[in-house]
Amino acid sequence: MSCLQRGRVLVAGVGACVVLAAAIDARAANPNCSSLPGTLIYGAGGSSQQPIIGTLATQLAALASPVTIIYSDSGSACAGYSDLVTPTPATGTALYWTAAGVQSSCQLDAGGDPVTFAVMGNAPNLCSGFTGLSAGFGQFLGPVQPIDFVVPSSQTSQESISTEAAYYIWGFGASDAERTVNPWNTPANIFTRSASSFVTLFVGLDTGVPAATVAATHTVEPNNQGTVTALSALNGTAGAASGIGAVSGEVADGNRSAISVLAYQHTGQSCGYWPDSTPESFDKENVRSGQYWLWSPVHLFAAVDQTGNPTDPNTKSLIGYLTGSVTAPAGVNVFAAELAAYTVPQCAMHVWRDGDLAPLYSFQPPASCSCQFDFAENTAHALVPSTCTTCTTDSDCATNHCRSIGTGADAGANAGYCEVN
Repeated sequence: MSCLQRGRVLVAGVGACVVLAAAIDARAANPNCSSLPGTLIYGAGGSSQQPIIGTLATQLAALASPVTIIYSDSGSACAGYSDLVTPTPATGTALYWTAAGVQSSCQLDAGGDPVTFAVMGNAPNLCSGFTGLSAGFGQFLGPVQPIDFVVPSSQTSQESISTEAAYYIWGFGASDAERTVNPWNTPANIFTRSASSFVTLFVGLDTGVPAATVAATHTVEPNNQGTVTALSALNGTAGAASGIGAVSGEVADGNRSAISVLAYQHTGQSCGYWPDSTPESFDKENVRSGQYWLWSPVHLFAAVDQTGNPTDPNTKSLIGYLTGSVTAPAGVNVFAAELAAYTVPQCAMHVWRDGDLAPLYSFQPPASCSCQFDFAENTAHALVPSTCTTCTTDSDCATNHCRSIGTGADAGANAGYCEVN
């Protein structure tokens, strides 16, 4: 589990498919969103979940009958949710992904285009102006993503941060010597997001610092990629040691050459844990086991009928792919999309929680993919648990469950993995 031992002190202890934010073209160069090919599905949300939306959108755009996801990043998760539940259609520019995986921009129609789904990492009650899920809308949970504290990759003195250290860093912003956590002693090099962003809301929820305070006392970046860019700019400079920020795991793992993820020691823990079993791996072992505290499933929202299903059939299919309730069409591999976005499919989790940063409990999914995930994220197999083996029939497994995943490089055609159920 790679626990990084550190004392409980205020001072912190010492990819595959990267979805990068494309430069926004000039307005005149953007095509109209309504002119894009195939079935169009309009969504809204923040930058934390752009990688998972983009990786799935790329596969959907490549279908013989393409589906184009048009995604409006209004600047924060809560703004995206508001775009869905308020009657004002989205305007301005939005993002879409081509079959080649290129993130591009399009111009929304002058009268606005309908948003039929929203996505963020938190429940609506954390958003200002909302006490819970809006009437007539449903919430659906997808794959899991951690929230990571990150530093410039060139700094090597710090490897871990505690809840208490985060409280002082984001609660006081190195405003005076008594409340400063070294080496993060330069307010301009402490990066955050707006008060309505998923990452800021979770830093506030975890530390007890109001989200407005988290956002008010530091350098505010417009999106997660902005935080990465700002920290990357400190690499090789004297300010590298004082740089710190927080981003979604989807964005952090896609930018590991520029930033490093800190181990996190939650209140009550005796040491810090990385999201993964090692700083170099992507297996999310400590997220899946509950040792790494800061994680949340992707929350998807849509207008629903009396049965609780999304009213828009195309949106129902899209959300169903990510929750596992709808079988994806041939040519779409949701498991691969989730891995490429550095998220954890629910079927690979061993713990769960009911609510944002709520207490953890043991979890066994109806159809586990834990071993499949371990093999996929450990291509050298060095970190694959000994209980995970490949198989072609149930009799190959001590668990008596060989879950077939089609052609597998580990054991030939029609290979599967021995799962617990």
